[in-house]
Parts: sequence; structure tokens; C-alpha cells
Amino acid sequence: MLTLAGCPDEPTPPGPDPDPVALVSADAWARITDPSADAFADQRPADAACDDAGWFVDPFAQSIEIETDVCNYLTLSQTILRELGPNDLVTVSGYHDDLSAPEPALGYLGLALDGELVWEFEVPIPAAAAVFKQSFSVGHSVPPNAEIQLHVHNHGPNTWEVIAVQVTPARG
Repeated sequence: MLTLAGCPDEPTPPGPDPDPVALVSADAWARITDPSADAFADQRPADAACDDAGWFVDPFAQSIEIETDVCNYLTLSQTILRELGPNDLVTVSGYHDDLSAPEPALGYLGLALDGELVWEFEVPIPAAAAVFKQSFSVGHSVPPNAEIQLHVHNHGPNTWEVIAVQVTPARG
């Protein structure tokens, strides 16, 4: 007679952490010019000006670059590439060059999903060049066709580059 003995049922160890994936595509951004469609319209200064030459896709980094001496107020839009779960982690990464202005000011980046402000990043001006990487959870599900808006404004001749907006799915 053969008897097999084993350990009691042990919980399965968790798998590897999920990898981040793109939430947006750098070449899919479109400029919003209609204030009624702009989730950030309440922040629009009276002297806002934006020439389309002030923002472009960096062909090497596949990122969005904004030159605020040509475009000091910009809101871009596209639909997200995938659904967001309530505990998914959204990460925004990029950098800014040295920030200067005639008087102290704030540089501002923001994201909105379907008109709801979900992330803000402010940098006091003047400031040295810096890299940023910030993460947040939306706290609820967001469908894959939801609109995302990226907004940048500041005073002075400054350069901002948004390298990636990614999502890391919550562990299932």
C-alpha cells in the first residue's frame, strides 16, 4: 500500500507585478480650442495665446513637447487606449527645462478624465530643470473610450515634455 503525504493547502504565491502599459499615444493628441470643451477653461488667463508651433510630438522620444514662449496655455485631448480599474495606478512622467518668468509664477500640468480633474502638478517659477514622475489612482472604473485631457500653462519662455502617461493594472 502506498500512502502519499503532503503539506496542507498553501496559498498560491502572488505572481509578478503587472507591467505598466501606455494609456495614451503621443501622436494622437489634438488641441482643444473651444473653451466649452476644455476641462481647464476656468484656469485660462485673459492673455492666453497658443500658436500650434508651440507644441509637437518629439520624433525621437515619442513624447509631447510644449514651448510656452509660443504657447502659454494648451489643452490637448484624445481617448484613452484601455479601460482603467479603480485601483490601477496611472503614472505621468516627463521633465521641464529651467523655468523662468519675469515675475515669480507657477508652472502647471494637469490631467482630466471625461471632464473630471484627476491629477495636478505645480512647479514654482523660477526653478531648475527637473525630471518628474508622479502616480495616482482614479478610484473608479473608466471605460476605454473615455476622453483624457492634458493641460499645460505657465508664464515665461519654458519647455515642458510629457514623456509618458502609463497605467499599471492593479493586481488581480
